Amino acid sequence: MNLGLKNRVLKSHKLKCRINSNVLMSEWREVKIMLISNVVWAVLLYFIQPVFIVGLLYAYGNYKKRVNYSRKTFRVNFNRSTFELKDYFLKGLLPGLIISVLSVVLGVPLTIEWYVAYQGITILLMLIGGSRFIHPIFTFSMTSILFYIFEHLNFNVNFSWLQPIINENLFAANFEVNPFSALVTNGLFFASLILLFSLFTLTTKTENEIFPVLGSSKRGKTVAQYPMKSLWVLPMAVVVPGEVFEPFADWWPVFNIGSESYAFLLLPVLVGFHYTVSTQLFTEAAKHLRKEFLWLFFISMIGVMASYFYLSISIWVVVLVFIAGLFILYRHRRRENMHNYRYGPADEGLRVIAVRRDSPAERMNLSIGDIIMDMNDQSITTREEFNERVAYNRSYVKMRIRRKDGEIVITETPLYDDDYNNLGLLILENE
Repeated sequence: MNLGLKNRVLKSHKLKCRINSNVLMSEWREVKIMLISNVVWAVLLYFIQPVFIVGLLYAYGNYKKRVNYSRKTFRVNFNRSTFELKDYFLKGLLPGLIISVLSVVLGVPLTIEWYVAYQGITILLMLIGGSRFIHPIFTFSMTSILFYIFEHLNFNVNFSWLQPIINENLFAANFEVNPFSALVTNGLFFASLILLFSLFTLTTKTENEIFPVLGSSKRGKTVAQYPMKSLWVLPMAVVVPGEVFEPFADWWPVFNIGSESYAFLLLPVLVGFHYTVSTQLFTEAAKHLRKEFLWLFFISMIGVMASYFYLSISIWVVVLVFIAGLFILYRHRRRENMHNYRYGPADEGLRVIAVRRDSPAERMNLSIGDIIMDMNDQSITTREEFNERVAYNRSYVKMRIRRKDGEIVITETPLYDDDYNNLGLLILENE
């Protein structure tokens, strides 16, 4: 009798365990579904933000502009790579991950209101000057300066006309980070970190990704100029006040620190550089810019640390960083104007002004600025002679090259059937 009772109790216990296990599994599935849903919504929100879309359109526009210019000017789609779009999506992933981790660990908040203003300023600057002033040292600084002006002039912007199309709870949310100077300092902190990471991109663009634009020298000679355009999006997770989401998006993950609630938001930050090289070596120009921007990084980080102790100086540090960034770009332009055009016609031979990736020219280690003196043991001085030498022997080519430093070298390579567009280089002849 006792044995039977024990068996029934044991079976009942197992049944309860099984039921509890099923309940826990069901709850865990609901949690996973909610987490996946949150991630999906966060990613979708990231991709539909105006600054991301405008930046993508601009990157695609740069790609189409390069292709159309190549076809119109050189009658060939010289470089079929879509590196503008690849850079836009991929270059910012690792810096974005690192900065996001630092943002979360250190708990450095921004506000939705601040970021909305940033998007407006970034889009406006892009429409005016392309990617020239899209780096956060300019866009973040201008956003903070704008907020500072509004706060000290007691200027209130009325967004009530948006209420019919936006959840009304949004207007009751508190966007502020107190004190205001802390928000300015936080923006400068992020801009400084992004500046440090973006310095590595100044030298990562290889010569076969640099495309020339033809211009004229003061003497009327056709010369090659190289607009160094770089634009990429950095996904940055920032901490924002949680009450912004709670009224109209109760599914958004919110966490508490003391009595305050916070949430994570994935924001697209555009990072752009735009400068032209025509009289310097690419490595030389990048070296100068990298050195000067590195000094600016150290100055801005010192300013960030000082601002956390003396909040009142934060806006002046931001103004200093903004002006210093403009001065660095001015110094680059001045260095360009101090020298003669480096990529103009050669006195003898033909100047190489572009080299395509995975081409015979790349196999022969040709680079921009080299001069082709001889081809297949015959001198060349015109484009017609160059084309004749290529057409005469389509299986092999040999060149005598004068390097940018004056060294004379001999280089050669076999030609294959898939070597389209002849040798994969663009040349500039003497007029």
